[in-house]
Amino acid sequence: MTRDWKQWLRLTLAVVFAPILAAGLVAALLAMIMVPELVFQTEINSATYRPATAPEIMASLFGFGAIGGALGIVLGWPAMILGGLPVHAWLIRKGRTDWMPYALIGLGVGTITMLIYLLATGSLQDPLRALDVGPLLMSGPLTGFLAASLFWLIRLPGRIPAP
Repeated sequence: MTRDWKQWLRLTLAVVFAPILAAGLVAALLAMIMVPELVFQTEINSATYRPATAPEIMASLFGFGAIGGALGIVLGWPAMILGGLPVHAWLIRKGRTDWMPYALIGLGVGTITMLIYLLATGSLQDPLRALDVGPLLMSGPLTGFLAASLFWLIRLPGRIPAP
């Protein structure tokens, strides 16, 4: 009985935290790529900037990470529940408990989630605009890949007894 409780706890922690952590890390990375001036510079007045100090950079990255974590809740939890958990159960039944299938399927689920989000918000109506935000288009697959990897690391499916 204790083993079952630990398995459920690992599953719950993986489902709850993997999408939030992955989306937060990807948001911080995107901030450094897409708007480095907001991360690595500090505004003194409306016309003057100076290089940001390490604490200022960390505060900025934390802010972007918090926004990403919120998107991990809004987009990542439904993707994990609707896509990730059924695939996890299927992979366990098939005995595929190594990291690579989880990561590759997470990449696919993240891509589908990003496409659904872009279609729902109407962002795909202007293809030229989509090209301007190239790194943003990669955030879905990267977040899915990272979330599935974190899920695998927390859940440790290789330790689950075969059905």
